[in-house]
Amino acid sequence: MAFLVCFLAMPSIIRIALRRGIVDTPSDRKAHKETTPSFGGVGIFLSSVLISLLFIPSEDMDQIRYIFAALTIIFLVGARDDLDPLTPAAKLIGQLIGVGLLIFYADIRLSSLYGLFGIWALPGYLSTIITTVLFIFLINSFNLIDGIDALCSSISILVLTAIGTWFFYIGEMSFAILAFATAGATLAFLKFNISPSKIFMGDTGSLILGTICTILVIQFMEVNATASASFESVTTVAIGLLILPAFDTTRVFLQRLALGKSPFQPDKNHIHHLLLRTGLSHMQSTAVLLVTNTGFLVLALNMQNLNPTVFLFLSLILAYGMTQFIHVGIYLKSRDVLRTEP
Repeated sequence: MAFLVCFLAMPSIIRIALRRGIVDTPSDRKAHKETTPSFGGVGIFLSSVLISLLFIPSEDMDQIRYIFAALTIIFLVGARDDLDPLTPAAKLIGQLIGVGLLIFYADIRLSSLYGLFGIWALPGYLSTIITTVLFIFLINSFNLIDGIDALCSSISILVLTAIGTWFFYIGEMSFAILAFATAGATLAFLKFNISPSKIFMGDTGSLILGTICTILVIQFMEVNATASASFESVTTVAIGLLILPAFDTTRVFLQRLALGKSPFQPDKNHIHHLLLRTGLSHMQSTAVLLVTNTGFLVLALNMQNLNPTVFLFLSLILAYGMTQFIHVGIYLKSRDVLRTEP
């Protein structure tokens, strides 16, 4: 139902975005070359929330209403930024207000790191700090991977369907419904986002998807211990789910700092940009990264007996090695170009 609502609404959203000039124009730091409507996140948000509200059991609404209130705040921040760009500070303040609702009212927070870095139970103040940092980091990580056609939506669908299936299996229906409704709406958007893209999701979509995925991952980690079907190392599985946006954001931020630049200064050094420079198309690059993220998830599911800290460092080393392999591809591509020039 969420798929159908979003699918039917998207052509109207495209027309309105074009009529109102809500478009993303090409620039040196962007990968697309055509002026494209950029308000697709509206369809994803409205479809997922509407269908979730129809099916989530009434007894769970005490918590869910605060989640939807927080999502509405994040939605308004993204929509405002798509209509008239906000400063990074203004976006951060809006995100913190939404995250505050999630932590203090919806009680979506990490009470433990479940063995990561040898840390288990977290005191209240540390739980609040770590959860806030994790929310802001992951929300913006999804925003930053939204640089080529279908990438953010594809990774989001992977995370949403994987966690939604688990929630459904253990009987946590409210979170399963939220996950599947969002996945359905995102899948409908994906139909219009495949190259040549007819619409982008904009910050409205990427911030909403980042927020919902983070909510579900945190709840997944918290519920796992008492679930009827639990994972031996829930942190390892969470790392496998989120490795692509988390690693790429960390790598780019550290690279910018090493060059003496602001970590928030946009550039074209994300992994998807590197893949484009090897000669791959948008959809080929998206396919490579989706398969890679899926591979890390499968690896995590099969390495439950490994210490989560060891798995984290193993994943980072593997991801870094793969990034260096892409750099080799870029070098070979540039050398071939030089050879063919007259």
